[in-house]
Amino acid sequence: MKVWLIKKMKIIQKAIKLSYSEFYPNAYQRRYHFAVAFDVNKPIALAKNNPVKISNKAYKIGQKFNIKKYQEFPFSHAESHLISKLLDTYNTIRTDWSLVVLRINRKGRILLSKPCSNCQKILDAVGLKKVYWSIDAKNFGHNDKIINVDKFLL
Repeated sequence: MKVWLIKKMKIIQKAIKLSYSEFYPNAYQRRYHFAVAFDVNKPIALAKNNPVKISNKAYKIGQKFNIKKYQEFPFSHAESHLISKLLDTYNTIRTDWSLVVLRINRKGRILLSKPCSNCQKILDAVGLKKVYWSIDAKNFGHNDKIINVDKFLL
C-alpha cells in the first residue's frame, strides 16, 4: 500500500475515534456531524454541528464569508464551527492542514457527510483542499475519489 494512502487512512481512523468519543446521542438530534482538523497526523481541533441551538459564531462566520443562509439560520455546521475554532485559536488557516468530516446517526452508524455547498465555499475560501468526508463506515470521499478504509480500520 502506498505511504500517502496509509497516512490518509490513519487520520481518518483518528477522526473516527475522536468523533465517537464526543458522540452523545439525544432525543432532539437525528444525526451528528463532526469535523476534525489535522496538522500532518496530529489532531488540532474538533467541532460538531448543533441544529438545535442558535450560534453567534455561526452568524459571524456567515458574515465573514458572505453566507446568507448562516446569517438567517445561524446553526453550527461542523465544518463552519471548526473553521471558527481554528481562526480563534491560530488566527489563520494553513492550507497544508487536513480536514475529516463524518456523520454518525443516532444508532451509531457512520453515514454520508459531504460538506454542503455553503461549507464548501468556506473551505475553498480558506484554501483547505485536503478534505475527506464519510460516505459510510467503509468508504470516505476526497475530491472525486473514494478511499476504502474498511481493510485498514482496526
